[in-house]
Amino acid sequence: MISPPPLTAKIPAIRQDFISLAVAKQLLARKFAWAKNLRGDLQMHTRWSDGSGTIADMAGAAEKRGYEYIAITDHSKTLKIAGGIDERALKKQEKEIARLNSLTSRSGGKLTVLRSVEMNLNLRGEGDMLQKSLSSLDIVLGSFHSSLRTTQDQTDRYLAALRNPNIQILGHPRRRIYNYRIGLSADWSRVFAEASELDKALEIDCYPDRQDLNVGLLRVAPEHGTRISIGTDAHHPWQLQFIELGLAAALKAKISSHQIINFMSISELRNWAKQTRQRS
Repeated sequence: MISPPPLTAKIPAIRQDFISLAVAKQLLARKFAWAKNLRGDLQMHTRWSDGSGTIADMAGAAEKRGYEYIAITDHSKTLKIAGGIDERALKKQEKEIARLNSLTSRSGGKLTVLRSVEMNLNLRGEGDMLQKSLSSLDIVLGSFHSSLRTTQDQTDRYLAALRNPNIQILGHPRRRIYNYRIGLSADWSRVFAEASELDKALEIDCYPDRQDLNVGLLRVAPEHGTRISIGTDAHHPWQLQFIELGLAAALKAKISSHQIINFMSISELRNWAKQTRQRS
């Protein structure tokens, strides 16, 4: 008697297009020189919002990885569930970062902590922080944190966010979470094209259950020359290792090195952010 062929279960969309850390390591091992271009991590959180490490803790972990810079992107004030900080707290945090950078420099360290924030965006792409409090930051990440389960096309929402003159990076755009939320839909070619036109970056959030942008969408980036930012979204120092998932996704999607802003030197990154502000 011949046994029937085994049934192959179809992976639900909510669990598709995720990379394991083991696979990421294998991919990067084959392109070691490419991954060596990485200069830093552009999204992480500290005790100033919902992280469990201090700025010094995150900086120490980054130094061990040989980074040139990291961006501290604690949540902004209207995301109260994540302990979002207001303008006054952001100013205090800037002073702490300045002191840490000064201490690092005096001790011969090479790492620079960049002043940043993950600004909460509403459905019109507007942020919740005063423009004057953002102008002194090195770089600003903008992210959606509401109306994340709608099935309607969200193209206009993304375009509005990218046109916000106060942000340079659009964080975890799809807002998907493994086995929990499938993410928003849009005309992604238009979104990537708009980001390219404005010379802004779309993010790969490397947190394992996010991996957003995912490989499938990242393959649109080379068509438009869109800049890509990579951030671990780390909430604890050990989570900086998640960067490998983002690097592997960019590699699989054949993103060119010159499109990845984390491959820029710190002076190039700051100059890009400055020019992007001037263009908005």
